[in-house]
Amino acid sequence: MIKSIYHNELIGIISLMSILQYHKEMSLGKACLILPFFSHKSTLGILKRKNSKIRSLEELIVKYPSSCSNYNERFQSLLPVTLNSIILLKRMGLVNLKDGILSLNKQNNFELENKSLGYRAKDIVQASKKLADILVDDTSNLYLQLRVEL
Repeated sequence: MIKSIYHNELIGIISLMSILQYHKEMSLGKACLILPFFSHKSTLGILKRKNSKIRSLEELIVKYPSSCSNYNERFQSLLPVTLNSIILLKRMGLVNLKDGILSLNKQNNFELENKSLGYRAKDIVQASKKLADILVDDTSNLYLQLRVEL
């Protein structure tokens, strides 16, 4: 079981917003895939490194198979935190949710480049471009490759 103190709604909010800065909108299904990547210390380390080149989920799985070996377990245990984070973002007025699509609010003033962010949040922001590139693929294909059981 993943420690819920370490993986809380604030980390979920930072994770979701860091990816939405690149995608602007995404399906709820795709949004639920974000936190399990960032909650895994070695995967976060791979994604935040400047010299690692990961262009797709297939490449991540082939180069670093351990990064996705227990992905379904992480997904299942972090699903409540992810959904709570989305609800909080909606109530804060930072995102819109319509027809299963999560999108940035046009009047968004959420700043991720803040110097007062903790180390973990900075790592998430630094890794977000690579994860955003990985999440370009079709949602159903991502779920299939990650072997997520619904």
